[in-house]
Amino acid sequence: MANEQNLRPSEYKLSQEEAKKGGIASGKTRREKATMKKALEMLLDETNKKSGKTYRELATLGLIQGAIKGNALNYKTILEVMGELNSIDNTEINKGILNIANLLNNPVKNRTEKDLDETNKSNS
Repeated sequence: MANEQNLRPSEYKLSQEEAKKGGIASGKTRREKATMKKALEMLLDETNKKSGKTYRELATLGLIQGAIKGNALNYKTILEVMGELNSIDNTEINKGILNIANLLNNPVKNRTEKDLDETNKSNS
């Protein structure tokens, strides 16, 4: 964490050599990330021979199945991907999971909103 002991004075400037090394390292990291993203895109678009679905579709189905079973992290990931997470808080997420579980007659259905609120408080 930044504090007075580890901050450099504002007049400190990087030497040309330091700046060059930083730029080279930054470029290398950026290229590696781009290569990894391209490889993942290609793999996700491949078709699974057994199911006939792409790996992207299978991963999405896996997230949905996990959320249906009550996995809050899967549900949160779905909301993040859909861009809806910023507008709601954890209480709303837990209510959504409860509703899904109740619809599917999941054993989680016996948990009440109060139980989930207490879980949230203990995790905070």
